[in-house]
Amino acid sequence: MHEYLFSNIIHYEYFRVTYISAIETGVPAYKHNQKVFSEFYARSTDDTEIQRKIKIIGTKTGIETRHSVLKDFSVSTSEFKFFPKCESLLPEPSLTKRMDIYNHEALKLSIGTVLKIKNFESIKSSITHIITVTCTGLIAPGLDIQLAQALQLNPTIDRCSINFMGCNAAILALKQADAICKSNNNARVLVVCTELCSIHFQKNYSDDYIISNQLFGDGCAVVLVEATPNKYQDKDLIKLNGFHSLLLHEGANDMAWQLSETGFKMNLTSYVSDLINGNIKSMLESINVQSENIDLWAVHPGGKKIIDGFCDALNLNAEKLKSSYEVLRDYGNMSSPTVLFVLKNLLEKNTHPTIGQSIFVAAFGPGLSIETLKLMYA
Repeated sequence: MHEYLFSNIIHYEYFRVTYISAIETGVPAYKHNQKVFSEFYARSTDDTEIQRKIKIIGTKTGIETRHSVLKDFSVSTSEFKFFPKCESLLPEPSLTKRMDIYNHEALKLSIGTVLKIKNFESIKSSITHIITVTCTGLIAPGLDIQLAQALQLNPTIDRCSINFMGCNAAILALKQADAICKSNNNARVLVVCTELCSIHFQKNYSDDYIISNQLFGDGCAVVLVEATPNKYQDKDLIKLNGFHSLLLHEGANDMAWQLSETGFKMNLTSYVSDLINGNIKSMLESINVQSENIDLWAVHPGGKKIIDGFCDALNLNAEKLKSSYEVLRDYGNMSSPTVLFVLKNLLEKNTHPTIGQSIFVAAFGPGLSIETLKLMYA
């Protein structure tokens, strides 16, 4: 509490702080080598030039492995469960089939990840809010209700879903959790980000699609956000320390999702990196953030070009974004959970944290939008 005296009037200002007390991640069972996936993709066409392009681009993504709820990408056609049992992959699976898989697999992956939270069974009755995040499946009742029922959360729990907002939606969910906690000292918010990007693989050979088909994987990340710090996790507390947003309207058509009869179609152009990294320095200057004063960086690895360009734009050594490169290498771009994978990786590597150490989190999504979050060890 801070006290100010103006014209003999005393004003009291209460600063409420929100904490991240747990962060966990999970991936589905099937792990696909990038080279094997590129070969799967290339076999779907007889055009040798396109085949060559697919394989070359696959080697330049910075990705070695990705996970999926589908096994088809690494098995023979006779073992396909999702695609038709032919190399042409025709006819393409319908939106209905893709949503059936989402309806079953997203819940299973989410439950497994939530249950990684230490002492979850003993604290779940005190969870006041649940926020689910996804842009790869739309169902009702949604993932929020499915999880509340499956995990036997309090039936009076407050629920919210952030849908179809893309790769930076985890930061938007944390922003909402922060607002909830600042208005309720007893708030304990469970944020669940689950994406099954791989079920929306499209038989498309445009340059942009050849890139996007080889970027995205499946994953889930969960965060426990609280108004009151708790030490039951035996981990260092992280406090949320400010959010900022920027919309780059000139990039509105450079990253987008569209529903179609054969699933969600991604539009991701090669200009995305230029738009993000051409504006990130001025954005940080506008919010009085000096890159040299940031201790740790958790940047969404939307693609290798995006991370490389981020380093160049802010004159950062690539080692500063090591966690981003590692998550991209091992998991690809999983949309909304990805930046939380990076954050978890970063926190685990920081074996000697000190109170006051700063973390800057940034992610990018449709719009074209940039979302940032400042964190600090408490």
